[in-house]
Amino acid sequence: MQINNKKAQIYIDSLLQHPLVRQLELVEDQGVKVSTHTYDVLKISEDEMKREFIGLDEYSKTIDVFAIIVGIIIHDISKGSIRINGEKLSHSQMMIKRPDYIIKEAEKIMEDIEEATNLKLQDEIKKNIAHIVISHHGKWGKIKPSTKEANIVHKADVYSAKYHRINPIGADEILRYMAEGLQTDEICKKLDCTSGMLKDRLKRAKIELGLKSTKQLVNYYSKNKRIPIGDDFFTKRIRETSRLINSVEKIGFRNLIKNSILIKYLDDGKIFE
Repeated sequence: MQINNKKAQIYIDSLLQHPLVRQLELVEDQGVKVSTHTYDVLKISEDEMKREFIGLDEYSKTIDVFAIIVGIIIHDISKGSIRINGEKLSHSQMMIKRPDYIIKEAEKIMEDIEEATNLKLQDEIKKNIAHIVISHHGKWGKIKPSTKEANIVHKADVYSAKYHRINPIGADEILRYMAEGLQTDEICKKLDCTSGMLKDRLKRAKIELGLKSTKQLVNYYSKNKRIPIGDDFFTKRIRETSRLINSVEKIGFRNLIKNSILIKYLDDGKIFE
């Protein structure tokens, strides 16, 4: 399949260098970098499209793949910008109460990249990208997804948030420090976590082992050196999130995006004026 997508690659590369996109690598949400979640949404979207069709050739003829890629890259941009701008509302609150903020921000970023690359997007493409961004929370936001592309991203975002946005620290790491005599605040500092998360992990381990006290848990760990993370569902979340984080840290967020299988299905003639 010979398609000219050089301009699309230039646009995406420039977008990945935008200060607000790079900021996503510095912002965490529930112990996971926003950039990691962003890549996860893209990968889940890819997998969903592969399942719906045998291969992506036919799918790419009916779906705006470029809008999906760009929409995903900037869908959580406000998680960084609200910190920079000192906004009082969270990203989730903005999606409900200030959709205008989300839309203007998405449009401004597209304008920035058009200016930086001298590549002008078709109006329909820009509208599709903006709708993906403003509707990705679905029923938990002000605007519901009304296009195929927006629904794909919304479903992927929900799955990622449910299964892969969780601090992968387990009770065994906490108990190792407890066995050494460290106090709660010292452990939280070493593991970069909250006391609430620490208590949650210990509680889950006690439930799985049928123990009543943390002292019993420490004794169990001292003898066995292994502690269950939690029930099957929670364990699945922790392990999948840990693999995701390791992959992004090893290969790099921007490299993973630029190497997406979806890139080869972009067609400059359908994207730019």
